[in-house]
Amino acid sequence: MARARDHAAETIARIGLGKAPKAAFVIASPTGLQSALLISLSHDLRTPLACILGSATTLDDFGEVLDREAHSDLVRVIREEAERLNRFLGNLLDMTRLDAGVIEPRLRPVDLACLVADTVDRASRTLVDHHVVLQVPPRLVRVGLDPVLFEQLLFNILDNAAMYAPAGSEIRIRAWRDEDRVRLAISDEGCGIAPADLDRVFDRFYRARPSDRQRAGTGLGLAVCQGLVEAMGGTIAAGNRKDRRGAVFTMILPLAGDESAFANTRGPAND
Repeated sequence: MARARDHAAETIARIGLGKAPKAAFVIASPTGLQSALLISLSHDLRTPLACILGSATTLDDFGEVLDREAHSDLVRVIREEAERLNRFLGNLLDMTRLDAGVIEPRLRPVDLACLVADTVDRASRTLVDHHVVLQVPPRLVRVGLDPVLFEQLLFNILDNAAMYAPAGSEIRIRAWRDEDRVRLAISDEGCGIAPADLDRVFDRFYRARPSDRQRAGTGLGLAVCQGLVEAMGGTIAAGNRKDRRGAVFTMILPLAGDESAFANTRGPAND
């Protein structure tokens, strides 16, 4: 396994794609936006491509001598980095569509508990190293959402939580009725959000500085989340937990239709 990784690292170094900028991005003008886009494309396309090319080259050059574990590990790297690349391109496309005003949510009454559970299931590979706790009461209330867009924005938030929270930690998803709306909070046990970043985490191409154990985000996922939730008539806010270390993202979602058949469950936030 170590030998396989060494060869992969050598390949990545040889093709010269492994370096990526670490600085936070500041968008102050159209020129700044273009520059940030170019830097982000350079980082977010080249980094996963480096891993994919390095792993594929190692498999091609040394596949016959690799043991099963090493072979499986390299295949896993290719799959995960390809998925990461696909998410980045999807977020980039969605941001373009939001800017152009061509995203038209198809709002309908949905069961929030079922929708959240389905999204968590879809994100199971991303969340594999974390313990997910769901506190969304069954048949809590119907909310007016576009299920496809909501699943995408919740996936982005969960991906962000998994990125910044240590392996083995808890990611908690809670929902409760708050008068004529529903609040949905996603909290983690990471290092939290630095005060300087709180007002900017939803800025496109802005990257909070990660610790040495964390990989930087794409700088687009949370911006897309804000755009999607606002397109559906909701809001999203970022903050830090009050009960312990960690970040919490809270969405306020609109109710939908006649909810008389649904339980009116209320409860305060503990995050």
